Amino acid sequence: MPSVLVSTEIVIGTLLVVAVVVLATTYLRRRYIAKGLPLTLCGMRRTESDRWRLGLIRFGDNALEWYALGGVSVRPKHRWLRQRLLLDAPEPLSGSDSIPLLPDASRVPCSDGDRDFELALQGPAYTALRSWQEAAPPGYNVNVA
Repeated sequence: MPSVLVSTEIVIGTLLVVAVVVLATTYLRRRYIAKGLPLTLCGMRRTESDRWRLGLIRFGDNALEWYALGGVSVRPKHRWLRQRLLLDAPEPLSGSDSIPLLPDASRVPCSDGDRDFELALQGPAYTALRSWQEAAPPGYNVNVA
């Protein structure tokens, strides 16, 4: 009987260690990605027929970077230069298009000159993105709708 108890303790201990490692890795990855810059949760998709993928966007000095929410990579999956980024007017997400982790989010059609894509942002995050876009340093050819 003691061997069953010991085995159970080992399994529970291992699961707890794995949970702590996953949480610590997620926390440290987020801190590393932010590097003191604004970072917010958002959805991204290439076309309307694609499904939304959750991620984090970071407002860099001259680029907007999108990181996948899960995983251990600290490199952005997508990077859009501020001077090439075009933002259209936001439209509310509704029905089957809504994202449970982003309630009251708006769909923002975007383009970087080569590709079209969409971002899903909540109100304050959209305001931050628009402010970041409009606050380009002097001399930048910024395209703001």
